[in-house]
Amino acid sequence: MALGATATVLSVAAGARSVPIISLVAMVAVVDAIAMVTTVWATLATAAVCWALDIGFVLDRNGEPVFTPQAGHAALVLGLCALTALGFASTLRAARVPAHEHNHVGQVTIPLPRQGDSIPHPSG
Repeated sequence: MALGATATVLSVAAGARSVPIISLVAMVAVVDAIAMVTTVWATLATAAVCWALDIGFVLDRNGEPVFTPQAGHAALVLGLCALTALGFASTLRAARVPAHEHNHVGQVTIPLPRQGDSIPHPSG
């Protein structure tokens, strides 16, 4: 939520109230960043919060949600962004797992006992 609020403040400072696409691009960047480092539910919640911040503070200057076609467009963009970013992130996570771990998922390997050298007993 902090990233979304920061993106909102910075995009409003950059003129997003007159050019709302600035805010939407910033929100997409936030959703993409969250998708790369966290869970599905956190990413979807971030997309919802970013949408609320966009329609509340960029499309409407009073912080109240405004449900216009532009708000619907923002919801569609952020929703699709969240889904594609999650797909991309899960593909990257799957690619990072070494191939030998894919074959043995859920199996436990018990190592063989060590074969030590015969050490003479100190008394004899």
